[in-house]
Amino acid sequence: MTDVEVPSTTGAGLVTHDHGAPVLADRAAALAAARALAADWAVMGPLRDVDRAVPRAELAALGRSGLLGLMVPAAYGGPAATTRTLTDVFAILSAADTSLAQVPQNHFGTVYALPGVDEERRAFWYGEALRGARFGNANAEVGRGSRSNPATRIRDAAGDDPDLPSGGRPRYVLSGTKRFATGALTADWVTVGLAHEDGWRATAMIPAGTPGVTALEDWDAFGQRSTYSGTVEFDEVGLTASQVIDHRGQPRENAAFRYSRSQLTHAALQIGAAEASLAAAVGWSAEGRIARLDRFESWHEETTFEVAAARALVGRAADLIDGLAAQQEREIPLDADDVMALGVAVDESKVLAYELGPLAADGLGRLATDPDAFAVADRIWRNARVHALHDPVRWRRHYVGAYHLRGEFLPHAQWLHTSATTPQ
Repeated sequence: MTDVEVPSTTGAGLVTHDHGAPVLADRAAALAAARALAADWAVMGPLRDVDRAVPRAELAALGRSGLLGLMVPAAYGGPAATTRTLTDVFAILSAADTSLAQVPQNHFGTVYALPGVDEERRAFWYGEALRGARFGNANAEVGRGSRSNPATRIRDAAGDDPDLPSGGRPRYVLSGTKRFATGALTADWVTVGLAHEDGWRATAMIPAGTPGVTALEDWDAFGQRSTYSGTVEFDEVGLTASQVIDHRGQPRENAAFRYSRSQLTHAALQIGAAEASLAAAVGWSAEGRIARLDRFESWHEETTFEVAAARALVGRAADLIDGLAAQQEREIPLDADDVMALGVAVDESKVLAYELGPLAADGLGRLATDPDAFAVADRIWRNARVHALHDPVRWRRHYVGAYHLRGEFLPHAQWLHTSATTPQ
C-alpha cells in the first residue's frame, strides 16, 4: 500500500502513514513475520554491506511486516506482545543481518515513551506504529550538547496559539544538529531530544519531509553500515504544540524504566549475531568446508552454552519489564527499587551478550578455510563489534558487582538511581 500523508484530527503537524501492516495477533504470528523478513534480509544485508546503498526497500518491508506495532497495548488495538517475544524477534532479525536489525531498536524506545503522553496523541502514535510507521532516532550530540543538556533547542514563535489551523504559523521553532541518528534517514517520524530555551526538556515528533530537516548520508563505519546513523540538521523548523512532548512533571521512575526497557533489545541483537556465527559454521561443516572438526566442535559447544546463558538473562530481564509495564498500564506508580533492580538485570544481560557476539564471530573466522567463508565471518564480526562499541560494557561488570556486594551505584547505575529517587 502506498504511504499517505493526510492531516489527522489530533492537531496541526501530525500526519498519517499507512504501510498496510497487519496486526500480529500472537507470538506465533510475530515470530513467523520475523522469520519471513529475516529470509529477505539474509540475502539483502550482505549486499548493502558491500554497496552501502541506503536500505529503503529492506526497511519498507519492515514497515509492511506488522512487527513495528508489536508493543502497542491491547487497549489501543495492538497485540500487546511480551518482551520475550520482542527480544526473540530482534534475535531472529539480527541473525539475518545485525546492521538492518539495529534500525528499529529506537523505534520501540519511542513507543515505550508514549504512556507519558496525553491520551489523544498517545492513541495517534500507537496507531501510527500499528500502520507500520517507523520512528527514527535523533538524540545524540557532539561538542557542547549532551542528552542531559542538549544544545538542540526550541524557542517560542511569539504570538501564536498552541495548535493553529493549516496555513498558520508554528508554535515553536527548532534549530540544532544531531549525530549518530540511527534510522532517521529512512524513518516516517524523526524523534528529537531537545530543550526549550527556558531549560525544560522535551521530545519533538517530526514527520519525514518537513521543511528545514536535512538527514545526511554521511554514515561511514567499517560495520553496521546499513544503520545509516548519520547527521540530521534542523534549520528553523516550525513545530506545532502537538508535535512537542513536554517532559516536565513526568515521574523519573518512568524515565529510568523506559531507558532500561529500551536497552534490552541491544542484548538481543548480540545474541542474534552469535547465532548467525553458529549457523554459518554448522553449514560449513555440513559442506565439508572446515578443516579442524575438533576445533569446530569445541567452539560450537562452548558458544551454544553461552548463547543459552545470554538468552536466560535476557528472558529474566524481559519478565521484569513486563511486570513493570503492567503496573504502568494500570497507572500504578513504579517503585524506585524495582526500577533499579531491572536496570541491574539488563546490565547483566548486556555484559554477557555484548562480549558473546564479537567473540563468537571471532571464533567463526578461525574456522573459515576459503575466501567466501572469510567474507561471511568478517561481516558478522564487523557488525557485532561496531554494535558492541555502542556501550562500554566492561565497566558494567563493575557496576553490577558494586551493586550486589555493597549496594553502590557507580556512574551509569548512579544515573538510574538519581532518576528514580531524586525529586524533580
